[in-house]
Amino acid sequence: MSIYFSELRKVWGDKVFPMLLAVLAAANLLLLWMGTRPTADQPPASAYRAVGAELSSMSMEEMGTFLHDRLTQYESILKIDNYYRQLAYGGSYLSNYREENAELFDTYEQSYRDKSYPLYTGDLNTDYRLFSELCGEYDTVAAYPEFLESVQTKAGQLAGISIFQNDESGYDLKNIEMTADVYAGLGETQIRYYPQKGLYMAISYAFTDVILLAAMLLLALILVRRERDSGLLGLVRSLPGGRLQTALAKLAAFATSLLAVLMVLYGVNLAYCGATFGLGPVTRTIQSVPALMRCTMQISVGQYLLRFLLAKWAGAFAMGLWVMLAALYARRASAGWTAALAVPVAMYGVREWIPATGRLNVVKYANLASLLQTNELLGNYRNLYWFGSPIGLPLVEWTAAAGYTAAFAGAFCLVFARAQLLTAEKNKFSLQICHKTRPTVVFIEEGRKLLVSCGAGVFAAVFLAFGIYQGASAQSYIDADEIYYAYYMKAISGPFTQERADWLTQQGEEFTPMLETQQMIQAGTAPPEAMYAYTALQQKYNVYCRVVDDRINTYLKEHPGAWPVYETGYMKLFGLTGTADVQDTLYAGLLCAVCFAGLFAMERRGGMEEILCTTPLGRRHTVRAKLMQSGLLAVCIALTTCLPHLWQILRDYGLPAAGAPAMSISGFETLPRAIRLSDLLVFWVLCRVAACLLMTAVTLWLGQALGNFLPAMFVSAVIWCLPPLLSLSGMSGGIEWLGTYPLFHGAALLSTQGYSTLDGSPYSLSWAVVLILLLSLTAAWALAQNLIGQYEWRGAPLDTEG
Repeated sequence: MSIYFSELRKVWGDKVFPMLLAVLAAANLLLLWMGTRPTADQPPASAYRAVGAELSSMSMEEMGTFLHDRLTQYESILKIDNYYRQLAYGGSYLSNYREENAELFDTYEQSYRDKSYPLYTGDLNTDYRLFSELCGEYDTVAAYPEFLESVQTKAGQLAGISIFQNDESGYDLKNIEMTADVYAGLGETQIRYYPQKGLYMAISYAFTDVILLAAMLLLALILVRRERDSGLLGLVRSLPGGRLQTALAKLAAFATSLLAVLMVLYGVNLAYCGATFGLGPVTRTIQSVPALMRCTMQISVGQYLLRFLLAKWAGAFAMGLWVMLAALYARRASAGWTAALAVPVAMYGVREWIPATGRLNVVKYANLASLLQTNELLGNYRNLYWFGSPIGLPLVEWTAAAGYTAAFAGAFCLVFARAQLLTAEKNKFSLQICHKTRPTVVFIEEGRKLLVSCGAGVFAAVFLAFGIYQGASAQSYIDADEIYYAYYMKAISGPFTQERADWLTQQGEEFTPMLETQQMIQAGTAPPEAMYAYTALQQKYNVYCRVVDDRINTYLKEHPGAWPVYETGYMKLFGLTGTADVQDTLYAGLLCAVCFAGLFAMERRGGMEEILCTTPLGRRHTVRAKLMQSGLLAVCIALTTCLPHLWQILRDYGLPAAGAPAMSISGFETLPRAIRLSDLLVFWVLCRVAACLLMTAVTLWLGQALGNFLPAMFVSAVIWCLPPLLSLSGMSGGIEWLGTYPLFHGAALLSTQGYSTLDGSPYSLSWAVVLILLLSLTAAWALAQNLIGQYEWRGAPLDTEG
């Protein structure tokens, strides 16, 4: 046991593995958030949680009625909305659509006009997709008794068909009978529906297995590879218990540590998905989860999670043994890591190549890649073809796991105890290539270190490509009201001249026939049905009145000097709606942590810091070059966060009359008349630049103080990324304000925040935004001066400064 605990201390006694495990858990959490974050086609997590909370107090019958009624309502309102949108775009082919769907319009048109229908996502299309998904899940589990009955019915019907009776191998008939026998005892299973998104995502997220494989490589590095490459393994093997006992102790330590890794990774998954989507009652039967309804075990969700963890551990241990064996046997580390990754990848290819219903499906499932598909093993039922007889999937996979474990463990112990394990020889022959040296300067060299050695160039390029993809793929839903509003406001955006006033008056003449018809109806000379011909025109008239009454006759008169401006694009760009600013805070913080954590840490960890301080340009000049290069990249990161939004807004809405006073938009009525909308755009960019400069300065300072890339990156990522990540995950209370979000949201804080209780005058937080901006720039400058000072007072005396 003492050897076992010694091997465990190698893993957990040093701070390196816990720190790297925290990094892996954070990476898993970030990937999980990116995989579940709301997009244009995906409802937010809060919607699932809200619907689940409503369903929790209902019976199964009430759940079905509630979900299907909501789906019918959203579908009907979408049809009406699409009808009006097509009319707004000038579509004339829908002239008879209203008469053909009179009942639809009678039931839901008033709700559409009043917008009195409930929304869980804030968007009608997204709510429709949400309830389409939930109704499909409910219908699946609600039909569980019918599913069991159909299994038995099919078994009786197919058994009498001659094609199955005359099968030479008898496999098909035996498979039918075995399936019917397995499901025969599940008739008393109670079904209690809850949205499965949170639970199933937590236990089936594919990238968690990738992170798990990375943890296996890390454990193999600590337990085997590091000792082999350093020569310490030869000394250990010379001790009395240094061969077989040590090999077994390493495998036991690996198994224990792997269990801890699994508990951390899936604990993070369950905690995150439970906090965002909701997991539902863990006491409900596992058959209540639609994706796992075919499970043949009569257990609860909580019991399933325990078995899931143990089964995942067994499969991961079998794969991990191969990783340990490859790391031990290969002379060179690169060859060991290549072999460790090549076999799982190859087996995954075999799994994808062989069809699930083919005669070789045993080979498909009896491999290392399939052992990690735990939900396939526990949450489904499948028989495989085995020489004409059906054989259960669990038997195949558990037998394969036991065989792989015994084979790899035996091979590891044999290699560890009997093999020579010689160290890799250095290359005796190498091509002598004369590299022509070129003169360089400190500024260029520090840029090379930042972009190439630290990998910042690659990360920045990926982030830029991601931003371009976001801007190109993002879609804006524009309803009929917005189409009409854009038509009028874009035409009159700018100084409100007599020409624009005449144009508006001319546009109003379009509604004369409709208004005359209304007067005739009120006078009783025309039937109410006469207004049906002006249904679409009525909606356009409402928007026209909004423009004339609210924007022209009211707002422009109350705010002399304001211009009529089509403001929708500005409102969306400055973050007055949505959570785009929180996402930008997360992305920029993560990128700053990854790019800048190693620039100073690499010098200190490698011992070059002391050498640089003794050279003529190694102190103040070198640090300034590092800071200038970092500052330029920080500005590029800030501009990259602006690019997707500018692309989408200019494409879908436009930013007309950029020279108009900012007070022309009702949300910015408190700003002085001298401030233009173009000034707000510059301020919006400047705030993001200041935020990125601050995050860059703090990360550089942490890298120099800690002297290690990973701790500096981890601490920096926690400071900048954790608050926005928790906010996007559904945590309320304004936790996002703890980071640099106020700067990313700075332009929105210039808008009206409320009205005074004394005189009713509007007020904003413009003074606070300017103060935060100045403090951020001052803090970044102070940290930069601190870094310069630390190098200036170290090494050679001051008079050697270049």
